[in-house]
Amino acid sequence: MLHGLPGTQLLHGRSATSYNRRRASNACLVCRSRKTKCDNQRPRCGFCVSNGGNCRYVDSDPSQLDRSTLTILERISQLETSLMIHIDSKLEDRPFLPTDEQFPGETRDLHDYAYQTQGHRATSRPHESSTTGSVDWRSPAVSGIVQNNPGTPDVVPSDDAPPSAEVLLRASEMSIESILKWPIFSEAAPHLAATLEIPLIEVVDRPRPNNIRQQNSALPDLSPDTINCLVQNFLNNNHIKNPVLDVKVLWADAREFAESGPQWDARSCLLLLVCAISTLSAPLTDELSPGVSKQQERLLTAEAYFLASQWRIGMLCHENSFIGAQCSFLSAVYLLSTLRILAAWKCFVQAGSQCLAWLTSQGRMTRDNKLKANISFGGDMLWEQNENERAHHIEESLYWSCLKSEIEVRFHLRLPGSGLGEVDYPHLYPSPPQDVPDIYDHTSPSSASSRSFSNPEQTHMDRQNLQLAWYFYLAEIAMKRKLNNLLVWRYDTKSGGELLDQKSKDLRLQRNVVEFERQNEDWYHMLPAQMKFPRDSDVPSNDILRLILRGHMNDVRDFVRFPALEEVLALKPHAPLRSFSPVQLQLTRECLQIAVESIEANRESFFHRHQGTWLMARTCTRSSLILLAMAMRCQAEARSTGVMAIELEEMMLPSRWRKVVEQTVEVLKYWSDESNDLARLNDLLRDLLHTYES
Repeated sequence: MLHGLPGTQLLHGRSATSYNRRRASNACLVCRSRKTKCDNQRPRCGFCVSNGGNCRYVDSDPSQLDRSTLTILERISQLETSLMIHIDSKLEDRPFLPTDEQFPGETRDLHDYAYQTQGHRATSRPHESSTTGSVDWRSPAVSGIVQNNPGTPDVVPSDDAPPSAEVLLRASEMSIESILKWPIFSEAAPHLAATLEIPLIEVVDRPRPNNIRQQNSALPDLSPDTINCLVQNFLNNNHIKNPVLDVKVLWADAREFAESGPQWDARSCLLLLVCAISTLSAPLTDELSPGVSKQQERLLTAEAYFLASQWRIGMLCHENSFIGAQCSFLSAVYLLSTLRILAAWKCFVQAGSQCLAWLTSQGRMTRDNKLKANISFGGDMLWEQNENERAHHIEESLYWSCLKSEIEVRFHLRLPGSGLGEVDYPHLYPSPPQDVPDIYDHTSPSSASSRSFSNPEQTHMDRQNLQLAWYFYLAEIAMKRKLNNLLVWRYDTKSGGELLDQKSKDLRLQRNVVEFERQNEDWYHMLPAQMKFPRDSDVPSNDILRLILRGHMNDVRDFVRFPALEEVLALKPHAPLRSFSPVQLQLTRECLQIAVESIEANRESFFHRHQGTWLMARTCTRSSLILLAMAMRCQAEARSTGVMAIELEEMMLPSRWRKVVEQTVEVLKYWSDESNDLARLNDLLRDLLHTYES
């Protein structure tokens, strides 16, 4: 209930006078509905480009809209503002928030970040100088050149839907398997030609024996203390990355599980999966050195929990239930953490299909059903939500977790998905919970059932984790949407047949580099202080959430420049480097610099086991292959032209490239006993490095 909340009287006063307010006749519909200023750019205004709005213009005067339509638009605006105020009031008392001394820079509340992420750009600030080359693509001078140059229309994708299966398939030309097919590798190492052509799906499907997959039917320790510790560890290290469970319900289930033992039901299946994932999980800073993440007792215990859960999950596959989708998703997380990639893909697809079926059957796949409320024009806004409606934010979180995880794996495997990617986003972003669950609240109806399994200290920690989880979650989804937009821009129009001369191609690419860099800067500057990561790749983040966000930002910077690098290394591998345009060479140098920075930024997670371990190792391998390809190209050109290879390398390659390639070999070797794919990449990278050096 929002009675007496600061600002509700003001909301009412605004609504009473806003009907007669006349908006600019040429504002887009999104800006009209949100009551924000529109810059009137065509075909999409600046706000919609930056924040994913479905930008549409109409020529009719807004006063011609009927009163009921205006009322709906007004209430949407009121609902959003009231929700942000309500979340702010719930999170005002936060003694655990870091101080400015602990995290330099501005501190932002969750409602501020959610508000900005869902539709308000951060104020532009002076940015740091570019670390990727002499040209600063974000500078006003460069931006003015590319934006004011006539005859170079920008390609601005709509982000009302995820990238289609066709787009993902085309985008796989940036994957390791496509890069290995570049002529430079087969020409430099003809003895590896057959190995370079092997599809990934054939590699990951081959069993690789290790000690953690033995069939052990005995359940490990299920004492109340053990379950309590595992649930808390799960909330500390896993739930913060994918908040797909209701914390209060999870603690209540844990208590019942400890009292009654495992049953043959969905709740026991979910608890066993939580225990399995938690057993594997540790903070990033606890696994900075090799060995800790491979402790056999830990792995065997986790596998025993997982096998027990899989004996119970079969009955959930055929029923339309939300908990079934949750169990499938957590199964995929565990399998990906243990580097069983094909099995993880199957579970992600299963989770996505179950999530899609559930949301569709509940009428949640339309944006009109995102929020329901009654507006009291007596001065207060009254929320009317039943228990199911209060769980909407969990449903939305599971949707986004399934979608982003499925896309990440499909990018590498080139396999179909669940169908989530073929429908429009049902909501631009998931809704944060309206309140932080107070598990130890004696007035809460469910507190009695969970009191023995929680205490004020745990409640305090759960609140902290929940806030951090939503800081991270909204930030990650915002960056993932930008990355999806980039893929659509690059690959949805690839077969359009438009022929451009080199100058027009350079200008178009420059425009998009400028635009995506600007979006990156806006995104970074509106991050809450707890999520701000060091911009210098040599400085460790000391936190898995900040490390992941830094990696996503590097992906966008890499992918937007990849067309220039691809032309230099793959499409025209035998043309002299100096025959390319200055823009192509500059963007290629920047892409190579970003490859070095990407490996350096991931260095602290080389020995950390988590859901993204396999993806991290492949990201570093891809970056190393790009660097090696350029080094081999410089050698080949030196042999054919007589130019010194060292001169060409100094012109194109960062000085630290050899060091980071050797570091990548180190991480591949560490995980190769658990992954046939990483073992193969380890052998390939070592052979290619040896070929270059010989």
